[in-house]
Amino acid sequence: MTEKWNSAIVKNISVAIYVAPNLGRHIHKDRPTHGFVLNDKNVVRDYCFSDGRVMRTEGESLFYLPKGSSYSVKTIHSGGCYAINFDAVGVDGEDILSEPFSLKSDSHDALKQCFKSACEEWRRRSPLSLSAAMKAVYSAIYFIVKSQPRGYLPSGKYAIIRPAVERMNEHFSDRELTVESLAALTGVSEVYFRKIFTRAFGISPKEYLVRMRMDYARELLKLGEVEVSRIAELSGYSEPCHFSREFKRRFGVSPKDYKSVSVLPSRQGK
Repeated sequence: MTEKWNSAIVKNISVAIYVAPNLGRHIHKDRPTHGFVLNDKNVVRDYCFSDGRVMRTEGESLFYLPKGSSYSVKTIHSGGCYAINFDAVGVDGEDILSEPFSLKSDSHDALKQCFKSACEEWRRRSPLSLSAAMKAVYSAIYFIVKSQPRGYLPSGKYAIIRPAVERMNEHFSDRELTVESLAALTGVSEVYFRKIFTRAFGISPKEYLVRMRMDYARELLKLGEVEVSRIAELSGYSEPCHFSREFKRRFGVSPKDYKSVSVLPSRQGK
């Protein structure tokens, strides 16, 4: 994925817009352009593509919707998002072909400022609208490239673990997901799978999976609407006690205490 986006040339911006909560379309067929979307906080949506795959997007995540794709949108927790639709080509002049993906942003504030400025300039039909939108798209591309595997890994070897990485990203809450099953998915031994994965991401596949589950659990706890035992289940843990121990070990507080201090004021006032 890095190679494609690192050399991408943005040719045209068709729209930069802020989509307010509950106003977006639920069904899309044959997207005419590529799209980068940046979620507001607390948003949770499933994008169900025509080929059967489901991509979950959450608060403060950046995600990509491919040109030509068809999908429906299922809202789990409503919220707004910034969207920029564009055309892009690679160094060969051919249209970018890439799979949909969602990345949790550790640079959300900076990206949000870029996307927000682009959408505001576009709404005002400002002379700076195109430049602002281009800046936002290239900022997103920079974040995508920066977020890819940290260790050097030949593309052929990354192709080996790619099915497992995609399975983890899309189904991290599946309690049947184990390192053994992921290795089997790649067709290599568990030892070799661990070695390649760790070299690519700097952490073991188990740690990668746990971090995704913990991040998801934290977002659900912030909402304040779901019981801790249910959050444990939704995050991929069959035993709430196991979930609570892992959460406290990582964040220094129990899920219950984290929830009590993280619930949004608007929720507390209800």
